[in-house]
Order: sequence, then C-alpha cells, then structure tokens
Amino acid sequence: MTSILLVDDEIFFRERLGRAFEKRGYEVFLAENYDQAMDMVNQHHPELAVVDLRMPGKSGLDLIKDATAVH
Repeated sequence: MTSILLVDDEIFFRERLGRAFEKRGYEVFLAENYDQAMDMVNQHHPELAVVDLRMPGKSGLDLIKDATAVH
C-alpha cells in the first residue's frame, strides 16, 4: 500500500482529501503544521506528500527541504 502525507492547516480540506486518498487505497497520514508533519515523516516515512506551501510557522517549502533530507 502506498503511503501519503497530507499537510494543510485547514482541517476541512485536510480531512476531506485524506478520505479521498483512503478510498483510493492509500495509507494516509495527516498533519496540520510543520512539526506534526516532521513527526509523521520520522515515524512513518511516507512515500508521497501533498503539502500546503503557506502555513503558520514554518512554510511548506521548509517542510519539503527538511523531509527530503530524512530519506
């Protein structure tokens, strides 16, 4: 099963998109900010990610840079 990390500070969008991916057979990990997302990356090593680039605190670009360094 392919895993995907969904990162967005808007709960409605994040959860709806998560359900859509689950219906299509993905293992889904949800995070609302940089810190939660990095925890998911370190614990679960998702294969794919959909990342909101504009979030409070560290941006999605920071997350992409730091998450790719983990692998």
